[in-house]
Amino acid sequence: MRKDAAASDKLRHEVRTWLSEHWKGVDDHQWRLDVVLAGWAVPTFPENAYGRGLGTALAQVVGAEFEAVGAPRSCQDLGISAVHGWVRMVGMAVARFGGAQLRETFLRDLLAGEADHGVALYSEPGAGSDLASLQTKATLVGDHWVVNGQKVWSSSAAESTWGVLLARTDENVPKHQGISFFILPMRQSGVDIRPIKQITGDSEFSEVFLTDVRVPVENIVGEVNGGWSVLQEVLAAEREWLGAYLEAGNRPGVRAEELDRSGMVSSEGSADLIDAARNAGRADDSAVRQAIAQLHTWRLVHRWNNERLMSGEGGSSPVAAAALGKLASSRILHATGRYKAQMLGPEAMMYGSSHRAGESVNREVMNAFINSVGGGSDQIQRNIISERLLGLPRGHAPDRGVAFKDIKKSAAS
Repeated sequence: MRKDAAASDKLRHEVRTWLSEHWKGVDDHQWRLDVVLAGWAVPTFPENAYGRGLGTALAQVVGAEFEAVGAPRSCQDLGISAVHGWVRMVGMAVARFGGAQLRETFLRDLLAGEADHGVALYSEPGAGSDLASLQTKATLVGDHWVVNGQKVWSSSAAESTWGVLLARTDENVPKHQGISFFILPMRQSGVDIRPIKQITGDSEFSEVFLTDVRVPVENIVGEVNGGWSVLQEVLAAEREWLGAYLEAGNRPGVRAEELDRSGMVSSEGSADLIDAARNAGRADDSAVRQAIAQLHTWRLVHRWNNERLMSGEGGSSPVAAAALGKLASSRILHATGRYKAQMLGPEAMMYGSSHRAGESVNREVMNAFINSVGGGSDQIQRNIISERLLGLPRGHAPDRGVAFKDIKKSAAS
């Protein structure tokens, strides 16, 4: 215990000294770059990847010192914004598995906020839940990989300057063993982005067609044909972040002084449900109060489990723990939309600018499906939980151990 306290005190003194010498009250590009180069942006990253190799507890000491003087870090390693999500997912993968050149360029720019618009190029029309069946192909030609194929359900592709790409680099081995993980520059010829209209009328997702697209050889993350293991690390981080991000977006916080005086809910996190009940004139309905209490409990437990996972206490299978959190978040979001629709009654069937309350609830109900599909469907999360957390036998897979080229021949015959 004394050793931990001494380490914290020593680190606190180092951070304070550094801040006194470098923080001039101006948050500009040079400041962010200085923070990255000093290893303070994400201090949990390894020292050879612009980090300090610190544990979560000491990283929080760094964050507290920056916050105390009002100095922003380039990217908080425990945040839930979209940029933080990319740092947690892709930044972590590049820090652990990327080559020296990729770390020195892409990772530095990502942490400094210069490469913050990214897109995940994973799913394909015939490879969604069974992602390992993807057919987008990457062929090594000189000092570049040449990529051809199609991706779908790619978020914010049109705004992205780079993408994380899964592509097949070997058809002569079983499907999971012939996939590689790349950082792909999006602003080049051969990248054709076509928006997809969603049930809400928005177009947050796109189809992406790749024709002779070039990826520098140094942009591979991990070993050639080792992309599936890199992906598992990235998806675990994505599930953890996506659940927290979407739930935060659907659940405005509430300060202590705004808590419900009637005692309907006596802790933060369910102000949206309280407001929905009051606006519908059903705050005194016992069934509504019971539903709010139940959902509030789910939210609290889910938040606590996320905090355990982020602190490194996710148990022996952090991937399964992340899947559990994402599945819980999905169920919470669906329940939130359902309960609000029930509170609103018949008006929940109305849609359009003249029916604001109904439109808001309808959008919440529809948007809940994003978390049920994005980052791996609920069904995939249940498989992960059953196999890795509960120890149940794996489901039957007739293509297990079969070379991918032979699977394609079988499907065509």
